[in-house]
Amino acid sequence: MKAALGILTLLLASAFVAENNPSVLIHQFIVQPASKIVISGKTNVNSFQCSSLYAGKDTLVLREGGAGSKPIFEKGVVGLDAAAFDCGMQMMTSDFIKTIKADKYPSISINFISFERVPVYTKAPDQFKGKLKISLAGVTKPFDVDCTIEVKSNGFIHLKGGRHFVFSDFSLEAPTRMMGMVRVNENLDVNFHLVLKLEGE
Repeated sequence: MKAALGILTLLLASAFVAENNPSVLIHQFIVQPASKIVISGKTNVNSFQCSSLYAGKDTLVLREGGAGSKPIFEKGVVGLDAAAFDCGMQMMTSDFIKTIKADKYPSISINFISFERVPVYTKAPDQFKGKLKISLAGVTKPFDVDCTIEVKSNGFIHLKGGRHFVFSDFSLEAPTRMMGMVRVNENLDVNFHLVLKLEGE
């Protein structure tokens, strides 16, 4: 609890940089290894879930205040290893990695652009819309995503979000196995869970 209060204090005071404008606040969030992306879908016989843990060293820089007052990311890219997905079954994992063309496009990136409003940093989840771009298999597209943010008792900030996609959003074809007897549904749910640490905390 003390850690969470410490985060809130920093978010409201000394952790902000005011670039000659006291109404402008800059947050720097370090992405933690516990972060992950999960892609869920269905076949004609069962469902599947493929997840990839984060292994990078990215820092998100969020600017709040100023003209328009909408929070804007000055630096918002989080990169993931496309070949690191695990679907729980070797055959499905192999097919999925081939489907997203991990050999040709080894990196998946989520580029946060903005939030619709200033988030509320408390232990209760705060819900809002976010704008971001997703780069997958050589295709980059903008999306509006439902997000939540909350501060845990250990002080870490959890940013979650997700939405519905289809393979064709990224010019991909759903994989098949066993002479086409098992088919993967075109519909997917993509969810990210970022664990963030306020720089200096």
